[in-house]
Amino acid sequence: MLCGKVWFFPKRKSTMVSIGFLLVVLVFFIIIYANKPVPVVSYMAVNKIIVVDAGHGGTDSGAVRDNIIEKDITLSISKKLAKKLSDAGAAVVMIRSTDTDLVKDGEKYSKRADLSNRVKKANESKADLYISIHTNAETNPSWQGAQTFYNAQSEEGKLLAVAIQDEFIKGLKTKRQALTGDYFVLKNTEMPAVIVEVGFISNHKEGALLVDDSYQDKVAEAIFQGLIRYMSEG
Repeated sequence: MLCGKVWFFPKRKSTMVSIGFLLVVLVFFIIIYANKPVPVVSYMAVNKIIVVDAGHGGTDSGAVRDNIIEKDITLSISKKLAKKLSDAGAAVVMIRSTDTDLVKDGEKYSKRADLSNRVKKANESKADLYISIHTNAETNPSWQGAQTFYNAQSEEGKLLAVAIQDEFIKGLKTKRQALTGDYFVLKNTEMPAVIVEVGFISNHKEGALLVDDSYQDKVAEAIFQGLIRYMSEG
């Protein structure tokens, strides 16, 4: 006589198939996302004072090739970077926000006066970081790639430069590395400082990219990510 007891047997085969399927899906996503850069946390910029210095301006056009003018590129990228930093909570000090140099009204233009006033404005802001944006140019048109420079005497400047350069390598596919540079603004600013050469306008392909709005935003994003990464690791 049956006692009414019901026996349940595990569906072993079905369970194993489900586990196998989940493993396949997991491996798929690991392969897809393994090489993607991990976004850094932008709240690290909150309450930081960051100087963004668009190189050249006014009577000083910087490097020029055809209708590609350095001072225009640096200002455009600087504005894009400033917005990203401001949106992330930083207080941004723009050395210039229009097509002008930093020589005082009535004073005869000189490169030293311009650079000295940039440094003075940066130091008076009591900023945490200083970023000077430029384009590069060489007689050899094959040279290309964004590159970041720092003062050899500044360990923090080096860390900042490497963080930005790493983002250039990932985002812009440059093979260049961060280097020391004997520049007036790097030696005389009182905070970690870098000069960012965003590319060579003397290279026809890169020069065309540097006047493209979407590419400029890509450059600004790489600098922004480098800044945030530096602050998050400091």
